[in-house]
Amino acid sequence: MKILIGLSVLAGLFLLPLSASAFECPRHFATAQAAIDKVSSKMKGMSGKDMALVHALLDDAKTSLSSGKHNHEKPQGKYDHARAIAKADAALGSAKAAGLLMARM
Repeated sequence: MKILIGLSVLAGLFLLPLSASAFECPRHFATAQAAIDKVSSKMKGMSGKDMALVHALLDDAKTSLSSGKHNHEKPQGKYDHARAIAKADAALGSAKAAGLLMARM
């Protein structure tokens, strides 16, 4: 019985980093989504050929975020959670770039 309990505790310790990274993903997703929403709301009513470039950056952000969520939902291990966070952070970067570009127009 003691061996079984010991093995269960040991297995839990090895799985803890995996579950911790899984819980960190949604925070990164929320930050990226907020940045995307902020730029999207500022774009309403704006037009011009340069806005196509803002749209392109915003589309990149949405694609990266969607891809990151997919990695998070169907993980094969720690790598997929790390990749999901990286994609969410890339989405945040693209959304910030879109906002900066739009501000300079």
